[in-house]
Amino acid sequence: MPITNIEHREIARKHRLYFMICRKCGVRNSFQAKKCRKCRSKNLRPKKRDITR
Repeated sequence: MPITNIEHREIARKHRLYFMICRKCGVRNSFQAKKCRKCRSKNLRPKKRDITR
C-alpha cells in the first residue's frame, strides 16, 4: 500500500535509507552513531543509497 501523505513518505524514506552499517558484524546503527551498538567497533559506513540494479 503506497504512502500518499508527502510528510509521512519523507519520514519513511529517512528511516529506510539513512543509517550506518557496521563493517565488522553487519548490524544497523543510527546515522549519528560513532560506535557499533553490538560489537562496539568504530568501523562504520553509511548505507549505500543508489538504486541501480
